[in-house]
Order: sequence, then structure tokens, then C-alpha cells
Amino acid sequence: MRQLFPFTLLLLLIPPVPQSTGGSPQETSNATSFHHVHLNSTDPSKAIEFYTRAFDVTKKIRLADFDGIQSENMYLLFKKAQTPPLTSPDSAIWHFGWGSTAMEADYQKHLANGMIFQTPITGLGSGLLFAYMKAPDGALVEINTSTTRAFIHVHLYSDAPLCAADWYVKRLGATSRAQRGGPCEVPFAAPSEPLGVIRAPAATVRFGEISLIIYPRQRPGPLVSPRGHVVDHIALSVPDLAGALDRLRKSGVKVLEELHPFGDSKMRAAMIEGPDLIAIELIEAAPRP
Repeated sequence: MRQLFPFTLLLLLIPPVPQSTGGSPQETSNATSFHHVHLNSTDPSKAIEFYTRAFDVTKKIRLADFDGIQSENMYLLFKKAQTPPLTSPDSAIWHFGWGSTAMEADYQKHLANGMIFQTPITGLGSGLLFAYMKAPDGALVEINTSTTRAFIHVHLYSDAPLCAADWYVKRLGATSRAQRGGPCEVPFAAPSEPLGVIRAPAATVRFGEISLIIYPRQRPGPLVSPRGHVVDHIALSVPDLAGALDRLRKSGVKVLEELHPFGDSKMRAAMIEGPDLIAIELIEAAPRP
């Protein structure tokens, strides 16, 4: 059981291959890409300064009337919160993170820069290293061994991780390496070290270079919507937003917000509800020049 966590991180280093789940066609195409993580913050300027200081692959940007940062081809976008956002680990979104090609050196650099870690650098049986950083507004940010220093993953919780992975593949066109037979609903394993985390069943899907790593929920009781939490939602870019939204609706996916302008841009957006009440914003892909 203890090898499941290292294996999950190792998946971040291996190129994905498309997977078909059978049944009806995907509601969105494989051109779907990861767009941004949306955070609530009482002080977006302070949060932006933190991320650009911590990760030298990031830069401050303004996108569609949102202040944020860019890391490669994805973004963190911030909404000004009047009160501190919720930080309880009871939604489907656990944390997000960047890779490190030199974990021990990067960890020491972060400490020298005044970063505070909730979980110090921790070794795994495979030799991989990880650490959890305390970010503004109570956000949790992971750095872990990788072949890149890019933003590489969002870590999720689920009542049924394998079923959630199937949903992302079938409904949103994610890619997966899984070659699984049998039902997707299986019992949770016992917690394991390090950190006493329930690590099985687990699944990983990808949108472009970004992995969604899905673990079992860690606490009793149902997961709740992330809206109003420090990580409010995740967002994907789709090439045919109106068509995708129509197909998703017809397949029974709940639409939280109908088509509307994406900030002050000429693009449109909508919001749907995914597995475990996760909020997923769909953004119209910018037309190619």
C-alpha cells in the first residue's frame, strides 16, 4: 500500500496515452486543455507576489479583468474576497503544485525566502521527495520531484476516484493511462504512511500537461462544493463551448452557470458540476490567429 503514493507521483513523469471508456462519444474533444485554477483571496496582490516570488516560472498577468499569474500555458486567477475563504478539506479540491528538478536545493531556497511549510520535505520509498507549502489565504501548494519546474498537477478528493476518472475521460476528453476492467466503485484502503493518507483506489487523468490526481476523500461525510473555498474551482478551455455545453447537459451533467462573457474578454464561459460537486468552469478557446 505504501508504494501507491510514489507511483502516483511517478505518473507525472510519463507521457499520457488516450483511453476510451466505451459507450457514447466524449462530450468534449481531446483538444480540451487546462486553463486555470481560480482562488478566492482577501488580498490578491499579496497572493500574486507570493507565487511569483516562490516560483520563477511564473509572472504576474491580468486576464479578462482578473488579476493573476501565468505558469507556462495555465493561470492562477484571483477573486477579491471580503472575508477569509474557507480552508476546510471537505471539498473535492485538495491542493495544486509545481514540479522540482532539484527538490533539496529548491526546498532550502524556499526556506531562505521565508516560505513556511505545513509538511517539510519528505522522502518516499521510491526516492521521490515532496513538501507542502503554506500559501496565502490558507491554500496548500505542493512541490515534488519532477523532470520539470512547471505547474504540473491539481490533487482531488473523491467518493469514488476510479469513477471520477472515468467521468473526466468520457465527459471532458481527458487522457488516462489506466487499463482497468471491472467496476469503478471499490472499497477504500487503510491509511498509509507518510502522513496517514488513504491512497487507494487512486487515479490520474490529464488535460495536456496538467494532471488531475484523484485520491479517496479522507474524512467521514460527503464532500461539499468548493465554491467559497480558497480554491473556488478549476477551469478548462474547450474549442466549441456552446456545443460542448449542449452535449454535457443532454448527458445529465448539471449546469451551474449558463453561457456568459468571460470577464471583460470577447470569450464566453459557463460552469458545470463534476464528480463530488466539484465546480468546473468551461472557457471558450481563443480563436487561432
